[in-house]
Amino acid sequence: MNIGIVGTGNMGRVLGLALAEQGHPVFFGARNLEKAKLAAQLGAANTFFGNNQQAAEFGEVVYYNPRDVHPAEVLSNPDALNGKVVVASHNGTVPVDFAFAPVIESRAEILQSQIPRAHVVAAFNTITQEIFEHANHSLHELNIACFIAGDQAGARATVAQLAASIGFTPMDCGELRQARLIESAADLVRMLLYKQKNPWASFSFTQVPPVQPGRLGGRQASSLTRR
Repeated sequence: MNIGIVGTGNMGRVLGLALAEQGHPVFFGARNLEKAKLAAQLGAANTFFGNNQQAAEFGEVVYYNPRDVHPAEVLSNPDALNGKVVVASHNGTVPVDFAFAPVIESRAEILQSQIPRAHVVAAFNTITQEIFEHANHSLHELNIACFIAGDQAGARATVAQLAASIGFTPMDCGELRQARLIESAADLVRMLLYKQKNPWASFSFTQVPPVQPGRLGGRQASSLTRR
């Protein structure tokens, strides 16, 4: 599967290289061609570089790295993204006092409104670039969760497959509106990382075996309804 990286920043570079290691042809795009070239040189024979428009046209799946930038400002022809899976891991800036504002509309939802004929999928928001260094080594053992949200089930499945191939545990969160929760979770994990001064931390998902009967009384009936 061809992967296009629009905007070769830190996350675009590590994600692209990790997928290239799995045999996917990866095209690194950037306004600064030297940055794209450096990323491609770190990969194998299946990595290429050029401008952002070329990356958008190359990828069957496109990672869109520019945060809070309309695709029309990055691409000469945003229609190149039509019908494609567009992955976004955008989070807001970290306030000095960690007073994060509630996420009313996620950045992934905003991006979807800007490219309505693409299939935007929020993913990798809670994973730092440093964690990707473990790809193909110990990630499968660590069960690092990759929360995924998007309105198109097939697009979510595609991203889940890619995430699993580089060692993450994909967690399908459903519709794109759930990206609000994912971005809020990213705020939480980033607060903890800053406070602990440790980028080597992430959410791990564990399936706990059931206990029958519940020795502490089990779940009692409640007037609350679950939706």
